[in-house]
Amino acid sequence: MSTAAALVGLNGVVAAITAAGAVYFTRVRMPRPPVGKYELPDVAVMTAVVVVAPLAYLSMPRTLVAVVFGLVLCAALQFTLAPLIGGGRAWLASTVSVAATAVCAFADLPVAVTALTDVLLAAAVVGVANMWAQSGMRSLHAAWFAGVLCCYDLVATGLTSLMDRFAAQVMGLPFAPLLAVTQGRPPVALGLGDLLLLVLFPLVALKAFGRAAGLLAAGVGVAVSAGVSLLFGLGVLTGAFPLLTALGPLIVLQHVLWSRARSGERTTAEWRAGTPRPAAVDIPRDPDPALLQALEPTGADALRADLSPGDWLAVVDGRAVGSGKSAGQARRDARLRGCESVPVVRQR
Repeated sequence: MSTAAALVGLNGVVAAITAAGAVYFTRVRMPRPPVGKYELPDVAVMTAVVVVAPLAYLSMPRTLVAVVFGLVLCAALQFTLAPLIGGGRAWLASTVSVAATAVCAFADLPVAVTALTDVLLAAAVVGVANMWAQSGMRSLHAAWFAGVLCCYDLVATGLTSLMDRFAAQVMGLPFAPLLAVTQGRPPVALGLGDLLLLVLFPLVALKAFGRAAGLLAAGVGVAVSAGVSLLFGLGVLTGAFPLLTALGPLIVLQHVLWSRARSGERTTAEWRAGTPRPAAVDIPRDPDPALLQALEPTGADALRADLSPGDWLAVVDGRAVGSGKSAGQARRDARLRGCESVPVVRQR
């Protein structure tokens, strides 16, 4: 397969996985976690795992690395399939799939190993992205995650040889965390972290801001991947490129723009209920005079002579019963005037 064809195939697969994640998101409701919700410390933990994992794998034997990845993919495939076919059948399907990949590896069938690993990886990414998006991850969290990984990818891929050594360590292994089309020099492949963010952010944007935001996020992700591939095809890029250094800032920018265009993010509960997020509106700073007149408590005229703007009124059942220069003085005045109830105080 030529490099150009491999690059086109890689981007086609990326687009297909992104679309599969969106279809799964709109049609399948994954079980909600029993307790808790996403917070920025959770993003920090996720980032730490992503940063530390390659360093740990570089110190492990290749066989052990394959075993660890195989167990992770088996579990991820199970919870992806469980809402579709049931928990027991999902365990059976994931175990058979992982076992088939392992058998192909022992039989020295590299093409089959690569193809099966890509399928398992795609299903796992769809499941993990949906689990995060449906269980409460906000656009803010995804933006922080993308921003931090952008800096990490620049260092690990662009400024050091860490990811090059990691790719060499796992290339050709069953269950390798690389969406690989070819395994040549250089290979045509996409890292697991890159693929996860490409699928994740459109789902989070769809939940938080609506369909237009989700479509834009998906389009931007595929466009970035295709643009980098074009640079490789033209010979401008020849080695490993930190994709997240281009994608991460665009994710952050989309979050900022949509947050300003909408009145905040839609919560997971609002998304599950199908509640639309209204567009942001300009809130008048000065209250409507007609509204103030309608809310003016009865009995205020008797106190008005002693009041000035900024003074306080004590109100019971819509009737002014006391006044003062502070909330406490207004309550005290109400008591002195014989009010036995606890009044509500408000400033004029």
